[in-house]
Amino acid sequence: MSRRPRACEECQRLKIKCDVTSLSASACERCYRYSLHCVPAAPRLQRDRIAALEAEVRELREQLRQSSSGASTAATTPERTPGSLSGPRSPEDYSQAVLSFLDVRIPLRRQQELLVFYAQHAGTVWPVVRLPALDQLRATSPVLLLSVLVYTVTQQTQGTDVDTYHELLQETMYIFGDRVLGKGEISIPLVQTLLVASFWFKTTGWGEQGSCYQLIQLASDMAIDLGIGGPSLMPSPIAYMARLDDVTSLEARRTWLACFLALAKSSISTRRPNPVPWDGYLEESLVYLGSHGDQSDLMLCQIVRITQIIQDVSNELYLCQMNKFMDSNEYTTHRAMKMLESKVEAWAAQIPPELAPLRQSLEVWGHFALVYIHEIVLHTGTNKTCFAAPFIPGRIPTKDFPTPINPIPPLRSALKSLVQHCHAVVDTVAQMEPTMILSFSFFSFAPTVIYSLYVLVTALVAATAPENTYGQLLTREEFGVERCNCQLREVRTKLKILDPTLSCFTTRLFDATGWLETWYDDYVAILRQYEMKTDEN
Repeated sequence: MSRRPRACEECQRLKIKCDVTSLSASACERCYRYSLHCVPAAPRLQRDRIAALEAEVRELREQLRQSSSGASTAATTPERTPGSLSGPRSPEDYSQAVLSFLDVRIPLRRQQELLVFYAQHAGTVWPVVRLPALDQLRATSPVLLLSVLVYTVTQQTQGTDVDTYHELLQETMYIFGDRVLGKGEISIPLVQTLLVASFWFKTTGWGEQGSCYQLIQLASDMAIDLGIGGPSLMPSPIAYMARLDDVTSLEARRTWLACFLALAKSSISTRRPNPVPWDGYLEESLVYLGSHGDQSDLMLCQIVRITQIIQDVSNELYLCQMNKFMDSNEYTTHRAMKMLESKVEAWAAQIPPELAPLRQSLEVWGHFALVYIHEIVLHTGTNKTCFAAPFIPGRIPTKDFPTPINPIPPLRSALKSLVQHCHAVVDTVAQMEPTMILSFSFFSFAPTVIYSLYVLVTALVAATAPENTYGQLLTREEFGVERCNCQLREVRTKLKILDPTLSCFTTRLFDATGWLETWYDDYVAILRQYEMKTDEN
């Protein structure tokens, strides 16, 4: 198979080799295989010129909008320049400026429709923030309203053009910086605003802006300064006098539990210790929310509880401590794993019947927890860093894997359970409605789905690489990677129909599973060549 003189747009975007295929005269091998439109990429100088022209077109379009808006509109509408809402203003003027900026881009009637959409979708499957009616939200927290309308829906659902969509994202991030860092404001609605932007994080097409991890840290620090983190977490000296009078209200407890969710998800994803471990106040808040809240609060309680169990898994199995290693070929390790499995089973058994319509999504979280428990069978004393995000082919260990000479029986069962729960994650997600998948927090859902596929492929490598011993426990066919790849390919197709511009990171991350699929195909090809040479010898 020969290389093309110039890579196509798709291969150029993924930065992979572009091979000629004998099956098509107009498409490369990868585009032909996945039925993609194969267009040769423009030369570098031409691409740079195109980018410059596109920037000029955006600037001219901007000037045209401003000149055609009229004097009366210009008097009440903020300019479209990023950061135009910053500067010295009274709180009332600032809120009015935010609303004026928003109303020009998203009409009032559409704002109401999007709030209903949020309540029925994102607010149902990931109910970390409860919103009042539109009029009250506009009067009390327009920045929270802006954050929900910008981050929790796709561009297509939002109903804006691409430029306006990116402008809303960029201006919202500037507002965060101005309100939180520039003016030093703290409030529960502002904590909720940062959490919404963290859980459904997006970036503009005009460049990177901060990160979800930074926003999570800002939100949790602000919550502690407000005093809603419990008596063991004291506010900073500067913020001591800004504490709330009622730090134990239902809204305050719900917001602090959402902060724990964000911190715990960040911890397990990056494999760093959680700066806010589970404590008595979090337990008290969870019980209070379960007894005083409504059905959405019950759903939040279930998500928090399984996340707390995953935090226990991380602590007991040292998933976030790179200098500690638990040997999966020791019986003591499997006793610890069994105790953690029983916690997950007990959690699944007590899910309230009224949450039956959402049970499918809760099952995914349960399987996630079990994958984390059994991941330890792939650990060595030096490869644990490979299991931190990002879950990309370059981090798959191809040499550093366990090779016990005499695997104990529990290890055999644990490896099979690992594969089973990885399959269960992909199977359950493949059965979900694509609107539900897009409604989940990108930060909490999509990366863990990709993590499950990543762990499955890593287990395959551990069982098929030369000098392995796991190949004695499972055959290559039992890993079923091809079936999982096929299911996720169908999910990608459905998500792109709802989000054709890939405005949500959920769509982008599922689209990225194609990279892992390509890597797997290449690995299998190399493996077959190795086996053929071995047979010949």
